[in-house]
Amino acid sequence: MPIGKFMEKQKDTLIEEALAGKHRDLKGYWYYIAAFIAVGTALYHIYTAYWGAPFALLFRNIHWMLIASLIFMYFPAIKNSPRHRPTVLDIVLVLASIVIGMYVILNFDAIAGRAGAPVTTDIVLGALLVLVVLEAGRRTVGWPIVIIAVLFLIYAYFGQAMPGILMHRGYSVARIFPFLYLTDAGIFGIPLGVSSRFILLFIIFGSFLEKAGAGIFFRDLSLALTGRYVGGPGKSAILFSGFIGSITGSSTANVVTTGTFTIPLMKKLGYKPAFAAGVEADASTGGQILPPVMGAAAFVMAEYIGVPYVTVLVAAIVPALLYFITTFFMVHYRALKENLLPVPADETPKLLEVLKNGFYYFTPLAILIVLLVMRFSPSRAVFFALLSTVVLSWIKAETRMGPKEIFEALLSGVQKALEVVAACAVAGIIIGMVTMTGLGLKFSTLIEILAGGNLVAGLFYTLIASLILGIGVPTTAKYIILATLVAPALVSLGAPLLASHLFILYFGTDADITPPVGLAAYAAAGLAGAHPLTTGIEAFKMGITAYIVPFAFILGPALLLQAPLPEIILACVTAFIACAGLGAAMQGYFVRRMPFWHRIPLFVGSVMLMETSWTWDLVGLALVGGIFIIEYLAERVLKQGAAA
Repeated sequence: MPIGKFMEKQKDTLIEEALAGKHRDLKGYWYYIAAFIAVGTALYHIYTAYWGAPFALLFRNIHWMLIASLIFMYFPAIKNSPRHRPTVLDIVLVLASIVIGMYVILNFDAIAGRAGAPVTTDIVLGALLVLVVLEAGRRTVGWPIVIIAVLFLIYAYFGQAMPGILMHRGYSVARIFPFLYLTDAGIFGIPLGVSSRFILLFIIFGSFLEKAGAGIFFRDLSLALTGRYVGGPGKSAILFSGFIGSITGSSTANVVTTGTFTIPLMKKLGYKPAFAAGVEADASTGGQILPPVMGAAAFVMAEYIGVPYVTVLVAAIVPALLYFITTFFMVHYRALKENLLPVPADETPKLLEVLKNGFYYFTPLAILIVLLVMRFSPSRAVFFALLSTVVLSWIKAETRMGPKEIFEALLSGVQKALEVVAACAVAGIIIGMVTMTGLGLKFSTLIEILAGGNLVAGLFYTLIASLILGIGVPTTAKYIILATLVAPALVSLGAPLLASHLFILYFGTDADITPPVGLAAYAAAGLAGAHPLTTGIEAFKMGITAYIVPFAFILGPALLLQAPLPEIILACVTAFIACAGLGAAMQGYFVRRMPFWHRIPLFVGSVMLMETSWTWDLVGLALVGGIFIIEYLAERVLKQGAAA
C-alpha cells in the first residue's frame, strides 16, 4: 500500500477513534452494570489512597481484575461489534478476568507458601491471564505493543535458538506463565503497581476538576492572558492545552478535549489549518512533561529510580518551561510573519473578572504541590486535592457537585484510565521477560558496545529507539520498555540516573508529534481538516526544543536545578535566549522575513546556548546576537529606504 494511502487510512481510523470514542456507549442495564463496577473501582482506590492498600500483589490483582472487566465491556473486539452492549465473547473474557483475580484473592496464603513451585492451576490461569492482557491491550492501545510483548514471550521460550549475545537457556511455559502471574516482577510488577496507586487516582482527580468547572476557568484565563496580543489565539491554545494536559497526561485525549475550542478559534482568525492543528498537538503533547501532574510515565519513573515524585516534578520544571516558551516564540513570530489577528476585544475575557470568578481553582493544585513537598505520598496528596475540589465546587451554584456529579466524575475518570492501565499490564509482560532472561543487562551491554563508550552516541541510539517505538506504543509503555532496556546503558556511559530517565521520557513523548506517524498530530489534523503529515511537520517544528533540551540536561544538570545557583541562573538565561533564537530560526522571521542563510547560524547558535558550558554559550551568544543585530539593522535600512 502506498505510504500516502496508508497514512490517510491511519488518520481516518485515529480520528474516528478520537472523536467518536473507541469505547462503547452502553445502554440499558449494561450501562448500570458497567457504571456500578467503574464507580466501585474508583471508590475502592480512593479509599486505599487514604487508609492504605493491601499487600502489593493482592492489590494489583484486584486493580487489574476490576479494570479488565471494564475494558471488555466498554471496548469492542472488532469494529462491527455491537456498540451498545457487550457480546458473549466479552462476557466470557470478563468472567475469565474475575476467575483469574479471585483465584489469587482466595488462595493468597497458599500461593505465597509454594512460591517457586507452581501447580497446574497456576500455569493454566497464568496462560489465560497473558491472553487476557494481550487482548485488552489490543482493544485499547492497538497491535504494536501487543506484537512487541509476543516477541518477548517468544524470545523467553526460544532462548537457546537466539544468536550471539542474545542467547539464553530458554524457559518452559511452566516457568513463564506462573512468573508473569504470581510474582511482582511480571504483569503485576511496577507498571501496574504505579497505575493502581497513583495513575488512576490522578486521572480521577482530573475528571473532578473538569466537572467542577476548572476547564472553563483555564480556557478563559488563557484567553484573558494572551488573546489580545500578537498570536493571541495560538498562545491561548498553548496555555489552555498546557493547563489541561498537565492534569490529563494524554496528548491525544488533550487534543480532542481542548482542540475542539482552540483550533476553530485559530482558523477563524486566519491561522492555516495545519499550523493551528500543529500548535494544538505540540501544546497537548507538552502537557505530559509539565508539572505539577505530568503524564502517567512520570509516576512510573519515580517508582523505577526510587525517588519521591516531587524530585521528578522539580527536575522537570525548567525543561518543560523551555518547551512551552519556544512554542510561544514560534507562534509569535508566525503571527508577525503572516499578519495574523489577535482575538477581538469583545471576545476576550477580562483577566480580573476571570480571576475573581475562578481563582480558587488553583487551590487543589496548590494543595497537591504543598503535600508532595511535605513528603506525603502522591496517593495521599491527591486524596486531599480531590476532596478540596468537591468542596470548592460548591462556591458557585452552577458548578456545585452533588451525588449525580460526583458519580459522573468517578465514572469518567475510570473510563479515561482504561487505556493507560491496559498499556501498563502489557508492559508488565515485557518487563517480566526482560527480568527472567537477563535481556536488560545484555541490551545495555550491546548499546555500550555500539556506542564505543561514547555517551553522546549512546544518547542518539536511545533517541532512535524511542522514536521508532513511538509509532504505535503509548508514552507510558514506551518509557517502561526503554527504562528497562536502555537506561542502565546510559548510566554506565556516565549519564546521571534521573537525567537518563527524563531523557527517555522526553523522547517517548516527542514521538506523538514526530512525522510520519505522530498520534497527537493526526488527531489535531482531523479536527482542523488538515493533512496529517503537514500538521506533523508543523508540530515537530514547534516542539523542536524537546529534541534538544534532553541532550543539554544530560550533559549539564543545571537545567534540572541540580547545580550551584549561579550555574542554574546562567543556564536558564542562555536557554531562554536560545528559545527565542529557535523560534525565529524555525519560522524564518525576527523583525522581518529572514533569508535562509541567516536561519542556519541562528539555529546552530541557539542549540549551542542550550548547552551549559561557558565556551559553547559564548560562541552561541555571538551567533544568535550577531544575527539578531544584523536583522534589526537590515529592517531599519529598509524602513528608512521606504520613507525616503
